[in-house]
Amino acid sequence: MTFLFSHLGRYVTGRVIGGVFVALVAVLASILLIDMVEQMRTVGTRAELGMMEALRLTLLKTPTLIEQTLPFVVLAGTMMAIIGLNRSSELVALRAAGISAWRFLAPSAFVGLALGVVAVTALNPIGAYLYQQFESEKEDALVDSGLTAGANGVWIRQGDPDGQVVIHAEGVDASGTRLQGATFMFFEMQQDTLRFTRRIHAQDAELMPGFWQLTDIVEAIPGGRPSTQEHLAIPTTLDATELINRFVNPATLSFWVLPTFIHEARAAGFAPTRYELKWQSLLAYPLLLAVMAALGAAFSLQMQRLGNLARWGAAGVGIGLFLFFYSQLAGAFAMTQTVPPPVAAWSPPLAGLFIALAMVAFLEDG
Repeated sequence: MTFLFSHLGRYVTGRVIGGVFVALVAVLASILLIDMVEQMRTVGTRAELGMMEALRLTLLKTPTLIEQTLPFVVLAGTMMAIIGLNRSSELVALRAAGISAWRFLAPSAFVGLALGVVAVTALNPIGAYLYQQFESEKEDALVDSGLTAGANGVWIRQGDPDGQVVIHAEGVDASGTRLQGATFMFFEMQQDTLRFTRRIHAQDAELMPGFWQLTDIVEAIPGGRPSTQEHLAIPTTLDATELINRFVNPATLSFWVLPTFIHEARAAGFAPTRYELKWQSLLAYPLLLAVMAALGAAFSLQMQRLGNLARWGAAGVGIGLFLFFYSQLAGAFAMTQTVPPPVAAWSPPLAGLFIALAMVAFLEDG
């Protein structure tokens, strides 16, 4: 810790920050170009989308893209900085002055940790808000072209051996379980065919465990007069968790909103595993960036005169990719409720931390 705030520590920290900045600019330019082409390919082929509109959609996604790629940016930037010190023989001079390899982890890890805190508390809320705008503007572009079901609202179907219920709603609120302007069309199985039996229109329909709670309804049956009621409960076999996952994207919920959303969903009897995983991943994000920076430093400390520096660098990149795929696999296990979300979110950075410590111990102590 003393080395971190010393003159040499501040110098190494500055080099690491510079390396991360260069890597961020390079990665950001690449993903902006790639995503803009993707918007032209996906949205532009189905709706009139000019170059500026595609660029606007891409810019709305940019904070989320930065958050997703920042671990690799930190890894690459740290490796660039330490390898630069190595090639200029500054690393040799520092090691000759008696500075241990362990101390080189402190500036790199500090930069990663600080970036992680800023990304979680500031970049993530901005990205969540802009991603909501992105989804809204993308849907509007498709609706204007008449090539999306969004113009016709939301369609849901629930069924059992006795019949089916087709549900149409004008909109869905942020919770994903409340429908506005919902119409329920009931069909019964008669002689192996479905026959329409009644229609219910509700101003508001909220999915509760095992039933729909309808408010301000108008009910009509074939050949009968419409009747009105204030409240009505309709049994359902729909899984509320699947409905939430369908209509609420975790990318649109910020770090500050997720705890309340998870608490309300759990209090309503739902299983918000997907959102708990996102919340735990955000909590572990600063540690993940610190670990990526430590890995970048650890795999770049091999002296250039000893050779194999490129091979060690490639190994560091390989470890970073391994952690990425490991986090994806752990997340898949969490979604199937095989492992708890905290284990899935925290195990990748902890595994990377142990790898970085083992690598520095090997270089320093043999």
